[in-house]
Amino acid sequence: MRPGWNPVRRNRNIGTPAQGHGEDNRLTIPESRHDRSFFHECLGACISFTQRVNGHHVRFFVEPTRTGWLHPCSVEDALLVLSHCPAKDLAHLDSIVMRQPTRKQRILQPAWGRAVFQFERPPRASSAIVLEAQPLAPTVWRNALTPGDQRELDRLQADGHQIRRTRRSIEILPTPASLRHTVLYRTLLHELGHHVDRQRLYADEWYSRPSLEKEDYAHRYAAERFAAMRQAGAAPFAPEPDPAMRQAHGLNDPWFAAP
Repeated sequence: MRPGWNPVRRNRNIGTPAQGHGEDNRLTIPESRHDRSFFHECLGACISFTQRVNGHHVRFFVEPTRTGWLHPCSVEDALLVLSHCPAKDLAHLDSIVMRQPTRKQRILQPAWGRAVFQFERPPRASSAIVLEAQPLAPTVWRNALTPGDQRELDRLQADGHQIRRTRRSIEILPTPASLRHTVLYRTLLHELGHHVDRQRLYADEWYSRPSLEKEDYAHRYAAERFAAMRQAGAAPFAPEPDPAMRQAHGLNDPWFAAP
């Protein structure tokens, strides 16, 4: 039985300068008062260069990875997949950003990638696909899944992730190969699908659409492009590093390899 109120056990900080200490310690992603950019637009020291694919110039921004993290999709991988996409679709894409998220961002806003329609990066704002570096650590989901969550879990299992169910949760155990499959053949094409979908609609129509419809279109686009590559015998393909290109732009092999 719970005891009644005991005045001796009251908060001893009440009425002192320490009153309220710790109440504002919520875990949040820091924001700058002087910079209106979103956190995924704030890059540290990164490598920047331009590559040509299907007659279109795409600018790459690559951040170094921290210990225990990797970019599952390399620059060479992305270029090869994009080379099998229609040139008219690539016309809507200016940049690909491979960024290293912070620990807080990983906890509060985890993502495989993001479609950014106004990427605020000098010399001008541009459309971009942001691909997040990933750790080889398990991801824990709750057992109560929505239909959309269940479909995504099925897609992850098809990508090669090991799914372990317990009484309380679902653990998703990645491997370097499964991470590469998810980011290269699904996330990259999925985010490109968002750009294609955005350009085929008026701005008001796009922003008024339910997010579920936007996601369904992007999933269909990615599935159709990957199916076309498989039918042509172009996917899946093994990693093919380009030492000359990496050396020319200062890219390090450990950024794209399993730690």
